[in-house]
Amino acid sequence: MQRRSILATAATALAALLPATGQAQGASSGHGHVHAGQDQKIGPYEVELTVRGSDVVLTVLDDKEQPVDAARISATAVALARGNERRTVEFRHAGANRLAARLDFPFDGKFRATVTLRGPSGSLGSARYSADPLR
Repeated sequence: MQRRSILATAATALAALLPATGQAQGASSGHGHVHAGQDQKIGPYEVELTVRGSDVVLTVLDDKEQPVDAARISATAVALARGNERRTVEFRHAGANRLAARLDFPFDGKFRATVTLRGPSGSLGSARYSADPLR
């Protein structure tokens, strides 16, 4: 009986830690995407931004959290570089439901940017991100 009590207490403690871990990495919508980036709604899509080193990736999902073919989507971002200098970042199709870009400038702390998504018929919308870089 004592062993069950210990296991139940340990399971409860572990469950309490898991949601906090996702938030610490910058996830904002709680959808639990595997990339641990920050999600924002842009037009009809959920767009997750992930920064790892000098690589920035946008992962595009529909309202049912299904991958969207990003071949017909483009994106740009106006990002804050070190010293609050504004820099434009152009994203390119990176296969499946991803758009990617390389940063050629340093930034301090969080990666802050306004991302604009465009489809074949024009602008789909924009969203602001403030994401912690992944290590």
